[in-house]
Order: sequence, then structure tokens, then C-alpha cells
Amino acid sequence: GYGSVLWDDFAGELILTMRRNTSVCVTTALLLLGVCSGAVAQEGEAGVREQLWLDYNPRWTDRSNREIYGDLGFRTLLGDNQWVRFVARPGVRGPVGPFRLAGGVGTFYRLNKTRADILEIRPFQGITAIWPKLPRLRLQHYARLEERFEWETADWTSITSLRARYRIQADYSFSGFASGSDWRVILHIEGFFTLAGNAGQLDEQLRIGAGVGRNVGSVLRLRADFTWEKVGIDFLAPNDHFFLRFRVFQGWLRGLTTDDG
Repeated sequence: GYGSVLWDDFAGELILTMRRNTSVCVTTALLLLGVCSGAVAQEGEAGVREQLWLDYNPRWTDRSNREIYGDLGFRTLLGDNQWVRFVARPGVRGPVGPFRLAGGVGTFYRLNKTRADILEIRPFQGITAIWPKLPRLRLQHYARLEERFEWETADWTSITSLRARYRIQADYSFSGFASGSDWRVILHIEGFFTLAGNAGQLDEQLRIGAGVGRNVGSVLRLRADFTWEKVGIDFLAPNDHFFLRFRVFQGWLRGLTTDDG
């Protein structure tokens, strides 16, 4: 059928892309891992956590540029399997004047080795603006409100909070070495602001990161990021997270938009 033909075409393109770019992907991964290991070595052991994040991000875009999107993800500690976290976060978004409005619901389930598992349901609402937007450089502003509902599965006690997030992301794009293969260098900073609740929940405060991305045609994007995260309000305390994140974006119907979610 038509669906199987589309899948065969995509699978063939993905395999061919991976073959062509194996050295690039391996080099990028090793470089980011080296930076991650070196940064953690400088910080010391106390309060420092290295994490690995893997994400698949599908997109379905219609003729009016409205989009169904989301991410399916996996997170864990590098060198320590104390927990594994699974993420499913579907959403919808579309243009409203110069902005893009978004909304959705995230589900997070953390399997813990030494304590009860944690389930979190997280509705969110967001707004994106791109300014300034130059031929190769653009600055994306993304503000998001999240309602967090968290349960400990041993006795189903719950805690809740309301928080805001604001991220600025700078993208610089340039042509690759082959036609239809564009590269992006990405810098981003994000702040977290608890508005209500939060007792007992993970209290992220600040993330600063850098990454590289590659568009392969109009339907596939590969991206790798290294991010430092500060947890807790005491910035002098050695409570830092470093995570290496790999993402695959796939666009359906009309290809990929410029938003990375």
C-alpha cells in the first residue's frame, strides 16, 4: 500500500544517510562525550550527574502550517543505572500572527532502583517568536507554562507545582558538503521559574548548552547537544547535571519546520 511505500522510502533514505555520515556522527559523538567527561572531571564527584538523553521527534504539518508534533524519549545516568526515565510528550502548534502557539501533555515515568517509581503528568502551553531572523542566523524565543502533577507509585502520594520556562536559542546555518545537506550550530540558554508548589520536586534552575544539527533533505534532521544544568537555588552548591542528548527529527506530509520544540 501507499503507507508501506512511504515507509520503505524513508527507511532506505535513513540507512543511506547513516552510511554516508557514519564518520561525522561518530566524530561528533566522541567529541561531545569527551567534553562531557572533561567537564565533569573538573567539577569533581560530589553532586555531579552525567546523563544520556535519546529522543525521536516526529512532525506532521498541514498546508496551513499547523503541526502535530511530539517527542518519545529515554533518559538515564551514564555509568550508573540508578534510574531510567521514559518520556512521551505530544502537542499541537500553529501560527497566530508573528507567533506560534503550542499546547500538549507530557507523560514522564521514572523506573528507580532504590525507591518507588515516579509518574508525572505535565500539561503545557507555549509561545514561540523568532527575532531577529537573518539569512543564516536566527534567534528563537520560547516561553512555556507547565502544570506538574507527580505521583510516587508505592502509595500514590502526589505533589504538584506550576512553573514557567523561558529559552533563547541561536541557530547559525551553513551549507554542507553535499546538496540538500545543511548544517546548524546551536547555542541555547533556558531559565526555570517556579510560580507555585514544588515541594519535593526536581528544581531545575538554569540550562546552558551547545549543539550541532544536520538537515538531510527536507524530512530528516539529526541533532546532538551537550548541556549543563543547575539544580536547586544554591548556585554555590555542587549540584550540577551534564547531559548528552541525541535527537532525530522526522517530518511528515510537508517536511520539517524550523522549530526544534
